[in-house]
Formats: sequence, C-alpha cells, structure tokens
Amino acid sequence: MREIDRNAGRYRTMIRETIFMKCLHGAQGLAIVLAITSLMVGCNRGPEIASVEGTITMDGEPLVDATVIFTPVGGGRPAAARTDEQGHYVLNFSGGRKGAQPGDYIVRVTTAQDPYEDEEGNPVPARRETIPMEYNQESTLKFTVEAKKKNIANFDLKSGGKVVDDASGY
Repeated sequence: MREIDRNAGRYRTMIRETIFMKCLHGAQGLAIVLAITSLMVGCNRGPEIASVEGTITMDGEPLVDATVIFTPVGGGRPAAARTDEQGHYVLNFSGGRKGAQPGDYIVRVTTAQDPYEDEEGNPVPARRETIPMEYNQESTLKFTVEAKKKNIANFDLKSGGKVVDDASGY
C-alpha cells in the first residue's frame, strides 16, 4: 500500500511539472515570466514618497542657493534640496527619487557652506550663515507631507533674528 502511495505522489509531481513546463513555452510562458518579473521589480521601489516643492523667500525676495532640509518629526530619512535663482526647490529623497515620505516635518533652511572643490577642481570658499536661527538650528518651520499629492511648501522668512556665526550653520 505504501508503494502505491509513493508512486501516486511521484505521478502527481510529474503531472504538475509537465503542466508547468508546457505553460512556460511560447507566448503564454513569456507573458507569465514578464508578469512575475514586473511584480518583483515593483515591490522593491522603496518607501512611498510624495512630490514636494516650493519657494523660499527672505523678506519677499527669492532666497538663492540655499539648502532646504525636511527632517521627519518622528525620525526617519530626511529629504533636501537647493534653491535656484527664483528661490524654487524640488525635494530629493534618495536614489534619484524626488519628494519625501508622507508625514510631519521640521523644515530647516541654511546658506552656510563648508569649503569644497567644484567639478573642475577649483576651490570654493566657505559661506557664512545668513539665515536666522529660528529657520535652521532652532527652526519653527513645520510642514505636513500628504500622500499621493503634489505638496507645495512655500516659506517667506524674515531677516533680523539671531544668526549663527560659523560656516557650518549647525
């Protein structure tokens, strides 16, 4: 009796393998492989992020070449950007992805910069902070990134507050 059960199990396995192999031949097999591959690729995209962009001004004027950092309130990966000539920025998350994870953020803005070399190897000097502490080290700026939405985060900073007097700003 055990011999019959063992043989029946082998036959069931052979039948399943044969059916599977027949399915993998031709256009149907290619479609199955492509569908499984696309599902696997889609599962490895990383955390959900939402689009975040905006404009930073100081006393109504565009804040040029400033760094904008969104730091999650509950911990997690920050997102950052650099402002252009109009004070506009688009947040970068990681791996070339634009945006930030949904949630609450403290927003910091800084113009401080350590010295570095540009693409041609020319030295670029350090820049001192020009932004008051209430917008960077002791930031009062907050923003909530909403899922599946284009988030616009504009901030008009006011000059005149205490400024940290070093190149790092932090």
